[in-house]
Amino acid sequence: MQFRRVCDADWAGVLALQEDNLLENLSPEARRDGFLSARFTREQFVQMDADVAVMVAVDAGRVAGYLCTSSIEFNLQFPLLAAMIARYADLSFAGRPLSAQTTCVYGPVCVDRGFRARGLLRGMYRALLHELAGRYHAGVAFVSKDNPRSLAAHVEGLGMTGIGEFEFNARHYWILAFAGGASANDQA
Repeated sequence: MQFRRVCDADWAGVLALQEDNLLENLSPEARRDGFLSARFTREQFVQMDADVAVMVAVDAGRVAGYLCTSSIEFNLQFPLLAAMIARYADLSFAGRPLSAQTTCVYGPVCVDRGFRARGLLRGMYRALLHELAGRYHAGVAFVSKDNPRSLAAHVEGLGMTGIGEFEFNARHYWILAFAGGASANDQA
């Protein structure tokens, strides 16, 4: 298994994996194993990669997982993410107001059902932390309260910290944060 930055040959696999795991494409039973809340176009994925990074897990040339990160500015165009970002002024992470830190937005992330519980999320996350080193004080993610598998994977599996909650369109979400590798004295 390779954990690396996405390349042009990977986009078709990323898009196919997204479609297979979108909330709207899954039965209620399948949703219990995790789901994606929003659909992105190829162009939006490319922009996320240019903006911060898209990491992939590739097995024998097949995309088995992806993990995206992007800037605050990129995410303000999406009402759901703008609702999360609007909470920054009320939140703290690592003893500092989140609004005073240089942050990126983590997600979406997806692992093919056939590859789950095999360390792919952890491998992509480690590769991401290497990409982010020295650039951001913190990464911020959201997880639907209807998605306990994702919450456990990020809090218990990766050690992310719950720092708040928000609501959007009558759905409830957790806000999670993790250290991005820049110190409080670094300029990003």
